[in-house]
Amino acid sequence: MKVGWTKAARKSLRSIQSIHFTREQTKRYQIELVKRIEQKVVTLLESTPTQDTPWNGTYRLFIDKYKVYYSFSSDKQLCLVEAVWHQRQHLE
Repeated sequence: MKVGWTKAARKSLRSIQSIHFTREQTKRYQIELVKRIEQKVVTLLESTPTQDTPWNGTYRLFIDKYKVYYSFSSDKQLCLVEAVWHQRQHLE
């Protein structure tokens, strides 16, 4: 199975910042987070269907303090990560 990322999901990842870590440490965290998300999505496949209004019809999982919304192609060969939100962020 392939894992793809929407433009919005990639933008969310790039926007992760921390006042407690250096830019390099934050970049390493972003890379590790991508790996963990992809591994978890491929392992779980269909987890919890979400009831969050803007993401109805997708699945949701939690990694660290992030909500990850994703969906599948009809043949289940592609998983598309649609959004990555910090739990304290409000959905738009």
